[in-house]
Amino acid sequence: MKYQSTFLPILVILLLSGWGVTLYTQVQSGRGAGEASIKQVFDTILDRYVAEIDPEKLADAAIVGMLHELDPYSQHIDDNNSYRLDAITTGEYGGVGIHLGEMNDSLIVISPMDGTPAFQQGILAGDRIVKIDSVWTKKLDMDEAARMVRGEQGSLLKLLIKREGEHDFIEFELIREIIKIPDVSYSGLLRNRTGYVKLANFSKYSAEDLEKAIRKMNQVKLEALIIDLRGNPGGLLSAALMSADLFIEQDELLLETRGRIDQSNKKYLSRRRPIVDKALPIAILIDGGSASASEILAGILQDYDRAVVIGEPSFGKGLVQTVTRLSPDTRLKLTSAKYYLPSGRLIQKREIAQDVMYEDFLISTDTTFRSDNNRKFEGGGGVEPDIVAKDFPLSDLEQDLWRKRVFFKYALEYGESHPGLALPIHFDESQVDSFYAWMSQRHLIPETKFNRWISDLDNVVDSTSSIYSDVLELRDALSELGAVYQLEAFYDIKFQILAGLEREMANVLGGNGARIAASLNHDRVVLKAIEVLSSSSQVQEILAGPRE
Repeated sequence: MKYQSTFLPILVILLLSGWGVTLYTQVQSGRGAGEASIKQVFDTILDRYVAEIDPEKLADAAIVGMLHELDPYSQHIDDNNSYRLDAITTGEYGGVGIHLGEMNDSLIVISPMDGTPAFQQGILAGDRIVKIDSVWTKKLDMDEAARMVRGEQGSLLKLLIKREGEHDFIEFELIREIIKIPDVSYSGLLRNRTGYVKLANFSKYSAEDLEKAIRKMNQVKLEALIIDLRGNPGGLLSAALMSADLFIEQDELLLETRGRIDQSNKKYLSRRRPIVDKALPIAILIDGGSASASEILAGILQDYDRAVVIGEPSFGKGLVQTVTRLSPDTRLKLTSAKYYLPSGRLIQKREIAQDVMYEDFLISTDTTFRSDNNRKFEGGGGVEPDIVAKDFPLSDLEQDLWRKRVFFKYALEYGESHPGLALPIHFDESQVDSFYAWMSQRHLIPETKFNRWISDLDNVVDSTSSIYSDVLELRDALSELGAVYQLEAFYDIKFQILAGLEREMANVLGGNGARIAASLNHDRVVLKAIEVLSSSSQVQEILAGPRE
């Protein structure tokens, strides 16, 4: 697959012409004037402002202001706050292995990671962290808490825990270790020997973990493979390319990056033979949360007609960032290039940083691109799925239940009262009745808009009015109607309720991997992928391209 660039010829012509020399001189002159202006403003503020200003803070503010004019991905990074970047670039961090969350204004443990210090010492899902070292967590937001929990390998971390059902606080003393991020958060066999891999990030070990998962499942001779990239925000470009290497024939173009300097202009070719037979049908699942490296993997396999892409349009990030060390304590993450898929398409959405990203010599005038089988794709809007599929939309009631973590609370109590419970979890519809009764007893049933409107009647009607008693009678009648409406709204989504209960019960018993496995039984996008992949003729028809 070839894509011709006009960038280099244009650049050569400009440099060889008198106009090019003049343009270069003007750019350098403008750069010098700009630097002088910044220095003059900086010095004037420090010398004359009514209050004394910290020069370092003022410089940081100036840097932030300059980067704000570029794009959302160029950032000035303080190493004290860089744990997220380090986790992506190295695939590991110093910590104790807990997923943090918030519930009822409290910092809680979503789940401990298998084999980590937190897991080995008995920290449980649902534990409420009330103190980190000497700091009470009520004073902390999520980012601050995460920074405090993470730290150097071998250092001591003290956590004070409040556990449901325990009268006293529990104190844990944990020694931080190097925690490897599980980029493959789950893999396993679904029906009809269909392999499934949930790839959550693209960091240092992603391609290696993906290959291990596929090879392990392929011991039973896979009939199909699903790679789930939904919600995957991306990460390392190299990780995406090494992942694509697992499926594309050797020496094929995987990606091209183009920027203003020579180091940014590169072509990446596949370097190995595929690890699965080219006849194995593959589906890639994407959604609006699939970005950057996720879009690279999905787009490459789509361009080569190697996989059916199912789900919703991806995020649309076609920019490459490089990280430069500025000082011992700071780094600059700067957008330095754009990436182009094998067909030549740029998937960067025009809505993001439009002026900066598109008003240059690098943008192609073409808007339509073609796969190996001559299928048409549009550029500039993320990766479009071959088959659009969505899970059940979240109703207001269901969003309320998830936001208040009601499923999780129920699962914790249910697990404590059923000590012999084991995976896999399968509830029947009677569990929905039990769940509703449990919520009713604890006053956890979310109010509907209708119920809230009824409650507001007292605030809008004068209690001294002659019609007040009539209003009270009306309110009582409406309240009875509201209770019926509330119950109907709950049972209208009973299948989603059942799915939520099974997911969170699996989470309590087996952690995040078990939670993902349980969710697949009710996932309409996964079920659609299984349906498509089970029909070889349907896969071939999608990937074949237009008939002449």
